[in-house]
Amino acid sequence: MFLGDITQKIQNIDRLRHILQVLAKYGFGYIIDRLKIDQNIVSKGLIRFGPVKKLDIFGMPVPVRARKVLEELGPTFIKLGQILSTRPDVIPLELCKEFEKLQDDVPSFEYKKVEEVIRNELKNPVDTIFNNFSRTPVAAASLSQVHFAELKTGEKGVVKIQRPDIRKVITTDLKILDGLAKSIEKHIEEGKIYNPVGIVNEFKETILKEIDFNAEATHIVRFQLNFKDSNTVYVPKIFHDLSTGRVLTIERIEGTKITDIESIEKSGLDRKQISVNVADAVLKQIFVDGFFHADPHPGNIFVIEDNKIVFLDYGMIGRIDEATKDQLANILTAIIERDVPEISDAFMAMGIIDEVDIRKLNIGFAELMDSYHGVPLNELRIGPLLVGIVKLVSQYKMKIPPDLFLLAKTMLTIESVSRSLNPEFNMTVQAKPFVENLLKSRYSPKKIAK
Repeated sequence: MFLGDITQKIQNIDRLRHILQVLAKYGFGYIIDRLKIDQNIVSKGLIRFGPVKKLDIFGMPVPVRARKVLEELGPTFIKLGQILSTRPDVIPLELCKEFEKLQDDVPSFEYKKVEEVIRNELKNPVDTIFNNFSRTPVAAASLSQVHFAELKTGEKGVVKIQRPDIRKVITTDLKILDGLAKSIEKHIEEGKIYNPVGIVNEFKETILKEIDFNAEATHIVRFQLNFKDSNTVYVPKIFHDLSTGRVLTIERIEGTKITDIESIEKSGLDRKQISVNVADAVLKQIFVDGFFHADPHPGNIFVIEDNKIVFLDYGMIGRIDEATKDQLANILTAIIERDVPEISDAFMAMGIIDEVDIRKLNIGFAELMDSYHGVPLNELRIGPLLVGIVKLVSQYKMKIPPDLFLLAKTMLTIESVSRSLNPEFNMTVQAKPFVENLLKSRYSPKKIAK
């Protein structure tokens, strides 16, 4: 197996033992047997298992047990599961649905550690940098926690602080995951179809970016540029002199959660206008910028004065190129016109499907569209249809760009949010000018000349 790498540090052995014990605890001991880990490590006395707590695992479906394994193994594995939940082309759909439930809430770390991180990163004690700094975090997640603060300028800020030693934990787990993935490909024939080594490499790239707060700061700057002339979207200010790879300080937004309908009405804000503003903001990100907020759950969207939209937490970002934007416009047009062959043509143009797949896919697309037969255009739900189409393609084990599935889920979320604000909201109508402009630009003299 990966004995040489694992035995470099004794804590790797301890961590590997813990991972194997949790797998066995939830009824996945047969995987350990098939990986022949006992021959390479256990039999050499490097790993000794303690007693496994007995659970009623046989009353739990496999996807539920898999989720519990990831939750018990902590930050690295929770993040892996969250990313895999957006990849129905990589893992079975029932696992995707279960992994969407993974919780990122963990106990906060002590304030003394917060002070240490800030002192090491910003080269000064907390009280010399801030007028006030909340000792109790307002939120705690597996990779970081957030505190309110008041800057020396009097400005109100939010300070995101990375968990101490999280990089070491993730680095260790990534080495073990790499070794396990290689063993799966070597010893479990049916495991090869999921490309475990490829999944781990992709995940490694993603999580290492996520624990570098400089990347999130760059995302915020990009959003500020994209919306610099907007009257309907506000992007929080970032305090660059108080931000590093492990500490991120941004402007605190005192607004109303977009799902808090009662507070929105009490504030005199316009629900209908907010539904339009948030939808337009996301449609612009997708069809104009090709750079979109990929985690727009309601807790990450606030409303401030003049019905302006504020997105929070810019850690997860999606990107689509010009060619994909063009084909997405074709897919939405095909959905509206119920043109099944055009949907297949769009996926073929993206290189996702080939000639062999078209017949069976067209049948699936037709069945999906039939479920909306007789639904008036003003009641057509674009988000669910788009997610359904992407999932259908993925069921045939065709590799879908991760950002495309994130995009479909983003459209689904925003359509749902807008309809909760205004039951008469119609994403088809709202998306029409964006799609038309994209299609017109495709045939502009400048593009034709190019």
